[in-house]
Amino acid sequence: MKTIFRALAIAGALATSAAIPAQAQDIKVGLSLPEGMADFDFINGMYETFKSEVEANSDMGVDIVYGGALGAPNDRLAQMRRGVIQMSDAADGNIATIFPDIQILNMPYLFSGVEQARAVLDGPFGEKLAEAVREETGIKVLGWWESGGFKHFSANTAIATPADMEGLKMRVLGSLATIPVEALGASAAPVAFSELYTSLKTGVVDGQDNSLTVFNLVKLYEVQPHLSLTAHTYAFGPLGINDAFFERLDEEQQGVLMAAAEAAIAYNRETSSAKDAAAAAFARENGVEVLELDDTAKAAFAEVMQPVAIDWLLDNVDTPALIDEALAAADAK
Repeated sequence: MKTIFRALAIAGALATSAAIPAQAQDIKVGLSLPEGMADFDFINGMYETFKSEVEANSDMGVDIVYGGALGAPNDRLAQMRRGVIQMSDAADGNIATIFPDIQILNMPYLFSGVEQARAVLDGPFGEKLAEAVREETGIKVLGWWESGGFKHFSANTAIATPADMEGLKMRVLGSLATIPVEALGASAAPVAFSELYTSLKTGVVDGQDNSLTVFNLVKLYEVQPHLSLTAHTYAFGPLGINDAFFERLDEEQQGVLMAAAEAAIAYNRETSSAKDAAAAAFARENGVEVLELDDTAKAAFAEVMQPVAIDWLLDNVDTPALIDEALAAADAK
């Protein structure tokens, strides 16, 4: 039944997209963040690089609409599928609402480093997943971007071992984050991002997980004295475009978009890595005790977190066989 609903949704998206005049070749992009946010340039700057490359090498135009002006992320994702807009900055969590298999890449400790994650996403497994996204949702994945690298735990007490999580109340979102945290002995609280700073300051929750870039951007160093570099989940997203729109373009235009996407992803990754590399030092300068974990310490967290995540994925993705494929692809890199 789920497959039937998806097929109908895709058919509707294609019908709506087909109604757009064939000569219409401008690309409208809906983004969440306001224009000019330097700390998140790896997102906005990626789309701005895409725009610059497309317009420099073709007669196509790219119209970027910032600050969520076109609606919430899932609304913009729906608009992209229907062809009302051609692109949006939908991240993995948004895509998961229409393509559950993408959550496999959120498995704790699937990746041990950024280069390994990029190699898997750029390799056969990433290509296979991208094609499945296209078939199931009508969104063509032009490449995989990252959002500040890995997520880490912070708290009002030091976290060096899994036992240190016992009894803490942690702000995490979604089952695939909640279940591993609870397996560590903590309790999970789904605090809205807009309320995170205040909730940490007032003790509603003891800690949270985000990338270092996000940690610093929203000044969590003011309310979290301890940051543990657990690197438990890789933060990523697909650079997607409405597939029906893409298929209407001629071969030369498609080539321009693919080349622009390659340049945009390269900009994203370079900028994301630079922000992440400087972020730990910035947190330290602002009074945070930043704890580096060695491979043995990370393995202790993985031993608890990964098995329960896999159990949940087996029951909640459409293609469970992809779990072992993802693990094998990671092991091969």
